[in-house]
Amino acid sequence: MAIREGRWDCQYCGKTGILGREQGCPGCGRVRPEGTKFYLLEDAPEVTDEHLQERAQAGADWVCAFCGTTNEAQRDPCKQCGASKSSSESQQQVKTYELHEVPRTGDNAPDETIQPEPSQVVASRSSALPMLPVIGGVLAVLLVCGLGIWFFVLRTTEQQVTVDGFSWERTIEIEEMRTVTEEDWDVPSGGRVLDQRQEIHHYKQVLDHYETRTRQVNERVKVGSEDYVCGQRDLGNGFFEDKMCTRDVYETRSRTETYEEPIYRDEPVYRTRYTYEIDRWERDRTEKAQGNDQNPVWPDYMLASNQRAGERSALYRVHITDDQGKTYQVEAPEQRWAVLHIGDRVIVKFNAMGEPIELIFQRRS
Repeated sequence: MAIREGRWDCQYCGKTGILGREQGCPGCGRVRPEGTKFYLLEDAPEVTDEHLQERAQAGADWVCAFCGTTNEAQRDPCKQCGASKSSSESQQQVKTYELHEVPRTGDNAPDETIQPEPSQVVASRSSALPMLPVIGGVLAVLLVCGLGIWFFVLRTTEQQVTVDGFSWERTIEIEEMRTVTEEDWDVPSGGRVLDQRQEIHHYKQVLDHYETRTRQVNERVKVGSEDYVCGQRDLGNGFFEDKMCTRDVYETRSRTETYEEPIYRDEPVYRTRYTYEIDRWERDRTEKAQGNDQNPVWPDYMLASNQRAGERSALYRVHITDDQGKTYQVEAPEQRWAVLHIGDRVIVKFNAMGEPIELIFQRRS
């Protein structure tokens, strides 16, 4: 397994990126204290020097209990005060990290938030400037289209006009009971069956047979395994060792597969179809009355024994003249129409085509 050299930061003078092999700060000379955080740069190369490899694999550094000096695992006694290693129990901690947990910065790492250079900000703004005319042009076209729709379709105006007449129209639908012949899958209430027969009502799919076919199928096949670096082991002496894991290796292979495809046929489903006669009310004629005054009446009518009066409808119009002498007719509810007088000045709403669409309110002259 590959050995890589870590780094550490001096807690006394602030020097960063000190090689893991160094047990003292090259900046201020202070000894690396117990608990110092080791970290591994993303691009840290593999250690190939045999001496450094042996040192890394010798074990975690130990800390002298008398003078606080950090010593290599194989050094005994302490290089600073000569105390025996057996009298000291403290040593740098050995840790194992998953790949995404490996520390990449030390205790003195600067703020990782990178502010863009002023030139980059200016470049970003200037790169957006060429788009402004395009966006402005699109917005202008949309605005013109919207205004055009409003002006020619949705726009309304209000005008004061003069009432100069009235008209009305009232209608009554006359219905007659008639015997009619119809066909359906069911006979309604009151129907009298004249004929019945079997006809196709609908089709259903029924399995007819199977046909042998082939198709290409892709599948993932295990072809072996591979070792990969899945983490790092902090050896407690400034060095890290690759943590190796094993994973399966797959590849996609294509093969021809034979299968049986079901073939269906449409099979008719029969039901009884009826021909019947039935008595129904049907429209016979429309009786209408109309006039050019404010005295509406319903039309007179005569009914045979098999007839009846059906739906009634009425239409009331106000005849108006605008200040330019143009005449129009506008529909109005009977309650409003009935209280108007010739000569009244009223407000009418016109659509974009110049047609009256609503009588808003009236004002006596």
